[in-house]
Amino acid sequence: MKVGLVSDTHGVFDPELSRVFQGVRHILHAGDVGSHGGSAAVLAAISQGAAASLTAVRGNVDDDSEAMELLPDTAVLHIAGWVLLIVHILESAEAAAAMEQHEPDVVISGHSHTWKVETVEATAGRRQLRINPGSAGPARFKLGRSVALLTLPDRDSGAWPSVQRIDLAAKAPPKLPEACKGKQSCQPRPQQQNQQQSQHLPPGAGVRRSSLQSGSKRQKCEV
Repeated sequence: MKVGLVSDTHGVFDPELSRVFQGVRHILHAGDVGSHGGSAAVLAAISQGAAASLTAVRGNVDDDSEAMELLPDTAVLHIAGWVLLIVHILESAEAAAAMEQHEPDVVISGHSHTWKVETVEATAGRRQLRINPGSAGPARFKLGRSVALLTLPDRDSGAWPSVQRIDLAAKAPPKLPEACKGKQSCQPRPQQQNQQQSQHLPPGAGVRRSSLQSGSKRQKCEV
């Protein structure tokens, strides 16, 4: 089963995600969905564009009232026999408590904007796959933009999950209008308006509570 992984969109919806996540059964968002607003619009655009269900958690910039109501701190899913935990900050107390309680096989986190995949030894000698898909929002800290595809084999098959990195274009699209309310710094310039209007999908569809420009590159990481 294919699962799309995304994090740190910061109010941006990249239309390339609709193509990248086409055919996945579920999309997991590891937080910092909006930018002090706009989280519901971002999630609706991602979910509607890929025609997939979506589960998201709250990040540190998802601090507006809408996000506080819509998004939980952590989320746990059971897919194909695997236990998946979504958190924003891997080193947080919330993440530690959830890992102790649920003993997840796969942990998806964000926050650092840095792609990372590692397998660690968890409690009682169990293996645990930890994934940070990087950022799909504005490029920061001279880091690239990326998302991931997680392949989950049937748990009884004995195979281990694999992760595919997908690099997005270096420059992100403008933030959605809902993430720009009262923020002059993220309003599009006049020459960008036509492009922005053609990229945005209408918000309000397909969001579930706990929902590249051309030339993108795919890299497969077997772990």
